Amino acid sequence: MLKVRSNRLALFFVLSFLVMCGSGGLLHARQTNIRLNHISIDSLVNFVRGIHPKTYFISDGLDQANYTVEAPREKILESIISLLKEKGYAITYFDDGIYILRTVGFATELPIGYFNTKEPVQRDTSIYLDQSGYKFTFANKVYEIGESNSGVTGNVYLSGHITDVATGEPLVGISILEESTGIYAQSDATGFYRILLPVGEHILKFSGYSLEDLDLNVLLHDGGSLDITMKEKVFALKGAIITSEGMANHRSSRMGIERVRVENIKKVPVVFGEADLLKVIMTLPGVKSVGEASGGFNVRGGANDQNLILFNEGTIYNPNHLFGLFSAFNTDVVSDVELFKSSIPAEYGGRISSVLDIRGREGNSKKMVGSLGLGLLTSRFHLEGPVKKEKSTFILGGRTTYSDWILGLLPKTSEYSNGTASFYDLNAQLNHKFSPRNSLNFSGYFSRDRFSFTSSTIYRYHNANFSVRWRNHFSSRHSLALSAGYDKYGYSVEESQNAWSAFTLSSNIRQGFLKLKFQSHVTAKHTFSYGFNTTVYGIEPGNMLPFKDSSSVNPHCLVTERALEGALFVNDTYKPTDRLSFDFGLRLSGFSSFNTRKFYGAPELRLSGKYSFLPNLSIKAGFNSMTQYIHKISNAVSISPTDTWKLADANIEPQRGWQAAAGLYWTVFDHQVDLSLEGYYKMMHHYPDYKSGAILEMNENLAEDLVPTKGKAYGAEFMVKKPGGKLNGWLSYTYSKSMLREMQDRGLETINNGEWYNAAHDKPHDVKLVANYKFTHRYSLSVNLDYSTGRPVTVPVAKYYYGGGYRLYYSERNGYRVPDYFRLDIAMNIEPSHYLRQLSHLSVTFGVYNVTGRKNPYSVFYTRNSAGGVISNMLCVFAVPIPYINLNLKF
Repeated sequence: MLKVRSNRLALFFVLSFLVMCGSGGLLHARQTNIRLNHISIDSLVNFVRGIHPKTYFISDGLDQANYTVEAPREKILESIISLLKEKGYAITYFDDGIYILRTVGFATELPIGYFNTKEPVQRDTSIYLDQSGYKFTFANKVYEIGESNSGVTGNVYLSGHITDVATGEPLVGISILEESTGIYAQSDATGFYRILLPVGEHILKFSGYSLEDLDLNVLLHDGGSLDITMKEKVFALKGAIITSEGMANHRSSRMGIERVRVENIKKVPVVFGEADLLKVIMTLPGVKSVGEASGGFNVRGGANDQNLILFNEGTIYNPNHLFGLFSAFNTDVVSDVELFKSSIPAEYGGRISSVLDIRGREGNSKKMVGSLGLGLLTSRFHLEGPVKKEKSTFILGGRTTYSDWILGLLPKTSEYSNGTASFYDLNAQLNHKFSPRNSLNFSGYFSRDRFSFTSSTIYRYHNANFSVRWRNHFSSRHSLALSAGYDKYGYSVEESQNAWSAFTLSSNIRQGFLKLKFQSHVTAKHTFSYGFNTTVYGIEPGNMLPFKDSSSVNPHCLVTERALEGALFVNDTYKPTDRLSFDFGLRLSGFSSFNTRKFYGAPELRLSGKYSFLPNLSIKAGFNSMTQYIHKISNAVSISPTDTWKLADANIEPQRGWQAAAGLYWTVFDHQVDLSLEGYYKMMHHYPDYKSGAILEMNENLAEDLVPTKGKAYGAEFMVKKPGGKLNGWLSYTYSKSMLREMQDRGLETINNGEWYNAAHDKPHDVKLVANYKFTHRYSLSVNLDYSTGRPVTVPVAKYYYGGGYRLYYSERNGYRVPDYFRLDIAMNIEPSHYLRQLSHLSVTFGVYNVTGRKNPYSVFYTRNSAGGVISNMLCVFAVPIPYINLNLKF
């Protein structure tokens, strides 16, 4: 008897020990109290299951908190439930079960009167509140639109706005798919969507990058509106992420369009760790730069002044800070970025290569939030929140630098070690919604750079723009967007080394613009957009003034150039079948120079088409022609602070260009990987090149030093893109050629004897790799690899004696190349904790730029040695690995 009792006692202790180990903590029974000490969420739920077996919970792996609870035995379950609610979990009791869900629960019964068809149906979006007070679209109910006795048949429009549940901001590029019919739509820049559906029952799938999919049951009795809220996707690392981006590429007839997510921009390793929009743009196929830390970019063989850069509708003429080290855009206030390389919509014009359209965020309409960033060279901040909740929002952002120390690292013998360099930029935006379909937006941007390599010479340049935008969706079929604004760019150079010759040289561009766009969904197959653009220019090409009264420099100001540019446009998206679609556009542009009373005008065609062999396999082709009435005047290969701009006039014609392109698109591996191959051929006319020894500053007869050239560019771009999953990113290869030829015969002075020569930005082979690997939800590794052919240069190949001295004989224009470019960057990203109630979140990025320390040449120059021989030299911007760390705090 004693032996049996001892065995039972031993078994009891063993089982008690196993229970305590399985719970992950210490379980103490002191009289009637139970204490769970420092245990995980999974262990806590397991304990609840021991009390109530029908407890349901799916772990997402994000809650890494440890829980402690103590309560009497009879109240321990109630105490645990209260604790989980405090930590942001939703608890639902249904059918004798306990459902523990993160943030949002579910309804257990239909609304009262749901089956009463005699009562009028509410047209409002049904919403539920989570524990944080956020509103979520409820996916498990039927949304009835219209009244059941309406008697409407045929097709009707369903429209509405799609917003982020946490911030209230509009969501751009959300796909809406009716799966049984394949009918498809996409939300626009304001989050507005419109889809034409037959009367009856439908299941609509709403999907977007990094957002949870919504499958909504909709019963259409008539046309109407349904506003949607979506939330960020919390996904398991083991699972694959299927996004709508790849399939959207098969539904649009346009090609050569790249959309870059801000989340991706912040993951790409760049110099000094500052998230850089333009550097990420340059990792895309067909986009190149002439070298390290160079301003601007080149698209499909075009020059860097042939790209229209828009920020909130305003034009940015110099998109760089600090010699091209940083872009002029604060990514904390940027919402969406689109690059049009071909198939440029008819609403855009004024440049012949590409359009980069950057849109700012509207601000959080739910609560006040912000962020701070600290790097080795720069700091930044942003603050946003509601002015009037759900109605008015604001967002502010700013950046500055403390970069003088980097110039101090230069050798004392370089004469630049005492130089200074600084910049700052400011963003402000105010948005007001009169209704979900009617909004007004004010935005402003200002940036300023100042640098000097010696104390006697100071360079300054600045960008500024202000815009007002009104958007109104006044019916389910018709909408308008009206914007007006003012842009300014200018630079100045102060030279004060000698008091008697000290001067200030400056140049400015001022322009005002007005844009109006209507959009009409005429039928299920036709969508029209039409409107006009107009821009008034005022350019001060050069002002030379004495620096002080003691200077002997005579004031000299070139005549201010004034002109008016305008355009009418119409665009028709035609979709005869699900497999076949077309996009037809016509833009009639005109330009009038007030100074020379010269008028130019031209029709511009925009054509593209798509045919899908399979839902995931498509081909596209397109043609577009463009006209550019403003030219950048500079003999530098990249955008520089002292560039001036020249309007077309009686002596300088506008640039004209056309491009034909075709592509093949294939989405594989269950929609996880996108493959694309695009080829193009481009012709350009009246691109300004320069005579040898041309004088570009303060030249009243500038046309005499310019030579019009004809250009051609062709190439192929291959890209593999995996937008989601544990490993994500893209790999691209581009082969391209860009060549120029002088259009007139000037005898012996004709450039390259009238033959084709390489453009200064011609780099035939280009390989880019951008990859991000997530080890856990918090830790990820990012890699950026960049290889390209060296850019062409003109070099001296011989010397000859003439006119009493030796002179250099140069090669063909751009006949040689600098060595190839290669760079590898690596960064480690540590994301903030996912603890639900944490007031602030700190993320850290540290990495190495140019891991291999390769000496990539920016340019080649020549000096003489002591024996009188010529020595070639390379200028390298970053010739060593550059480690960096960047801290980001969100609150």
